[in-house]
Amino acid sequence: MQTAESPPWLRMLQIVLGGICILLSLVILAYIGPAILTIILILSIILLVVGIERIAVGIATPPTSRGSRFTNIGIGLLVIAFSIVLQQFPVFTSALLVVLCAIALLVSGISRIIQGISGKASGLPRAFRIGVGVLSIAVSILVIAHPISLGLVLFAIMISIAFLISGIEMMALGISGRERFMIRSIFK
Repeated sequence: MQTAESPPWLRMLQIVLGGICILLSLVILAYIGPAILTIILILSIILLVVGIERIAVGIATPPTSRGSRFTNIGIGLLVIAFSIVLQQFPVFTSALLVVLCAIALLVSGISRIIQGISGKASGLPRAFRIGVGVLSIAVSILVIAHPISLGLVLFAIMISIAFLISGIEMMALGISGRERFMIRSIFK
């Protein structure tokens, strides 16, 4: 297996789009209180940027990696579609997404408590697992009870940090020039 060098246009695109993700994520984190609707709009733009980047990576994937190519393009299209829906119905979509995330956190918390009680670990690891489970359940119940006032703010902070990390990763890949995929030789 050998690594292929990224084409220059993909490297530049990753650097620019990564920079946009980083900048917009920092804006969200700096002005989270007074501008929730603006934050939702910025998040939808970041999703649009990430969707475009996924499609570009899918297009740049070698023809030998058809599954990877179609997966990247498909994910990019889904992310762009979600971005458009988020722009059209920002409060409803955000509240729904926050509640879905809170339900997932609730299930995760219950799972951690069960694992902590029934697991073989003892002492601090067991207490930590149960404590994290209780905290997860408490936060999820608060977010389900107040999806807009509490849940949306927490969600905006968490997603901004995730997009910040994603932007850093995009820029690092663009700067380093390392390819995200490998070319396999059928002759070796």
